[in-house]
Amino acid sequence: MDFKSITQAKKLTGLSYIGKVNNSTKHEKAFKYNEMVYTIYLAPAKSSGYEVCPGRTAECTLLCLNESGKNKMNTEREVIRNSRIKKTRLFHEDHQFFVKWVFEEIKLARKKAEKLNYRFSVRLNNTSDISPEDFYILNEDGVRVNILEYFNDVQFYDYTKVPERLELTKKYSNYDLTFSFSGTNKFDCLQMLKNDVRVSVVFKTVPETFWGYPVVNGDNYDMRYLDPKQSIIGLKFKQVRNKLDKRYKFVIQD
Repeated sequence: MDFKSITQAKKLTGLSYIGKVNNSTKHEKAFKYNEMVYTIYLAPAKSSGYEVCPGRTAECTLLCLNESGKNKMNTEREVIRNSRIKKTRLFHEDHQFFVKWVFEEIKLARKKAEKLNYRFSVRLNNTSDISPEDFYILNEDGVRVNILEYFNDVQFYDYTKVPERLELTKKYSNYDLTFSFSGTNKFDCLQMLKNDVRVSVVFKTVPETFWGYPVVNGDNYDMRYLDPKQSIIGLKFKQVRNKLDKRYKFVIQD
């Protein structure tokens, strides 16, 4: 498909949007900080037929936040799930159409933020872990221009379980990453902390310190780029459709 406008894209796909501003209970908290965050929710893991979480484990897949909030309710679950699957397939099967749509949504969101005198940021991966370099368009010469290059004046941030992804923060000054504890990657997490990179950990009860580092309450807001680098981002476990098992290491339950 050839992308021409958001209105045309909606008619062709039946989708209402790819991403939205402050599009969750947690992201809505950004308004208190005079910030608008453009966010995208895709179908996690391989639920769309395409893998979008290369560093995932079986436990984090079972306890994924994709199954929390509105998506936990049966009345809305299938609608949300099908929409996310459709978007994810569009990303892989008609990539240029998808990314051009995203670019236009970001332009509109940024313009609105500027009008309100709000800060503006983007989180591409809420229920996925795709490299931002994979969000690209081809210019007139057929050269790839990724989203970080195109919007080089916009703050992007993500969580990741892929250690190599942190190299992008050295390459792009507008990209911030928080490394995620998976239950089995403690060594990598400690190495990240030693190298001035914050680490997110899910707790049953969020402590004040962990592994000898101060814990920042990660549920007060989502804009991680505002947090100290050498810190633990404490995220309280959210109830999902799959029940928490005491054997799971992904959530710190002590």
